[in-house]
Amino acid sequence: MATAPTTRPAASAAPAKPKPAAAPAEAEDRHEPNQPSDLDDLSHAEFRMLFEESGQNILFAKRQQWRVLEYFTLLSLGIVALCALAPVAAGIAHFVAYFLLFAGAAMILTLGMLQVWQFGEARKREELMQGFSSHLRSILGHRGSLSRDIHRFTILLILLLLVVVTDLVAFRILLDLGK
Repeated sequence: MATAPTTRPAASAAPAKPKPAAAPAEAEDRHEPNQPSDLDDLSHAEFRMLFEESGQNILFAKRQQWRVLEYFTLLSLGIVALCALAPVAAGIAHFVAYFLLFAGAAMILTLGMLQVWQFGEARKREELMQGFSSHLRSILGHRGSLSRDIHRFTILLILLLLVVVTDLVAFRILLDLGK
């Protein structure tokens, strides 16, 4: 799909102080012309489909991470409230406390797996971007991958800390209830 390079439209209002016109060679140096995709229409459509699907997969994995955190928090709060309201034997309280430790470890593993999936999908998107035009690559690659990775892992760290803190608080409360 070969298209002519796009040009910027001229400004409608004249500037207050006229500037000397730049030579065409200078204008070319400031704005690189758009390099269109080398893909045929069918391949371009496939790339777009995979790119969109990858973005949807990332959003799905992020939603799942938050749901895992929500469900674990609700489970912990519910179990602690139930044990606090209804008298339970010390053995049961200890069993439930250790069960929550196991559930917390499973949640941490699940959060990690979802993060790895997001990371793979992000890398797939970066590969797919290479098949698009230079202007689209410039726009999509505006924020560097290091910045994206820092943000992604900061959020993962916060999620993991929330699971650990919730787990430890629930564990401690349950052990105290079992005395």
